[in-house]
Amino acid sequence: MFPVTKIRAKELLGERFPEDGRADFWIYGVSDPEEPEDHTIIFVKNQIEAHVQEVRESIFLMQEKTELSLGSSCIGLKSKMPKNLYGELLNRMTEQMPKTELLLQDGSYLSADVKLGERVKIGSFCVIGRDVVIGDDCEIGAGTIIRDHVRIGNRVQIKERCIIGAEDADIYRLEDGTCRTLPHLAGTVIEDGCLLLAGAILAAGDTRTTVLKKGSMIGMLGDVGHNCRIGEQTLISGKASISGHCQIGDHVYVAPMAVTTNRIDVGDQAYLGLGAVAIKDVPENEKQFGNPARKVLEKKKG
Repeated sequence: MFPVTKIRAKELLGERFPEDGRADFWIYGVSDPEEPEDHTIIFVKNQIEAHVQEVRESIFLMQEKTELSLGSSCIGLKSKMPKNLYGELLNRMTEQMPKTELLLQDGSYLSADVKLGERVKIGSFCVIGRDVVIGDDCEIGAGTIIRDHVRIGNRVQIKERCIIGAEDADIYRLEDGTCRTLPHLAGTVIEDGCLLLAGAILAAGDTRTTVLKKGSMIGMLGDVGHNCRIGEQTLISGKASISGHCQIGDHVYVAPMAVTTNRIDVGDQAYLGLGAVAIKDVPENEKQFGNPARKVLEKKKG
């Protein structure tokens, strides 16, 4: 969980705060419903039970038919459209965040609170948002945009015109029907030794942090959606697209123009061939090709 703000639950919820005498508490960010944390907002899309009783001083948003046994310090709010309520609360959190000045430095705009390691090279025409930490020996290519709440490890290369921490298409609607994307407050992590080639896009998380693990790559014009976890030393090739909520294992190869649909798990050392479209989970060590992607059957000799 990224501690992105500090706001009282009563201030955040307003009229929705229960009038039952319970104590007010602080909210610092959002957390994954599968790994709920204290002092967060948790959007429950499916029925969950594991660890919920252990969570303290958090707000759970859920469908009217969902039943959860929450700790006494937590608040459970039910709605016909909990995602719309989630978007409303995230926007209130965003409005409470301190504004950070952008400073012009060598042809790029950097937030005043950015933390840079040793020997970091930043090209011209970049924009780096608030609450960003960049490790040692990193290179940021010209025209790259790094949004808010991003952590970048050591020895990371990000080539020109990449977008890190982008808001992906996880939408909700205002009361008048206006379409908006959820504020992506769960953040983005790029671990040590990663490489992002020109035009790559790595979306931030809106319920859980998007993570690109050690030594992995996103190729030219490749993209990874919100709430994804990409394993170690995995290669997402040029123009490949990993949709939201996917879990990609270690040492996976995703060939150019291959695609996954939402909520796909790809096992360790799997292989998605050129232009493959994965519409269901891919087991570890398996090679798949085609649309829809299918396992390659090896012909027996003789």
